[in-house]
Amino acid sequence: MNKSSQPNTASKEFNIHDKLRAASTHWSYCFAAQPYEDGFNYQFRTTFVDGMEFAIYERIGNYFVLVDFFSSYDEACDDAKSIIDGLPDIKKMFSVG
Repeated sequence: MNKSSQPNTASKEFNIHDKLRAASTHWSYCFAAQPYEDGFNYQFRTTFVDGMEFAIYERIGNYFVLVDFFSSYDEACDDAKSIIDGLPDIKKMFSVG
C-alpha cells in the first residue's frame, strides 16, 4: 500500500492556535468565566479597529475558549458557523437584507 498517495487530512483541519499565531491578533485564547456568566455557553464579541471583526468563545468548564475570529460569516470556521446558525439573533447580523 502506498501511503504517500493518501490525502493528509490533518493538515486541512482548522487550528485556532495556528490562526492566532499567524494573525498576531489581540484576541485572547481563553479567559476565566465570571460568576455573573453562569448559564451562558457562548460569548460573541466584536471589535471595530481597522474594520469590523468578530470572535466566538465557547464555555468549557470555568473558562471561555476561543472558537474562531473572523470578519465575515464566510471566513468563520465550521464550528463557529454551527454556533451562529443555532443562534437566530446572531445569524441575522450576518444575513444580507
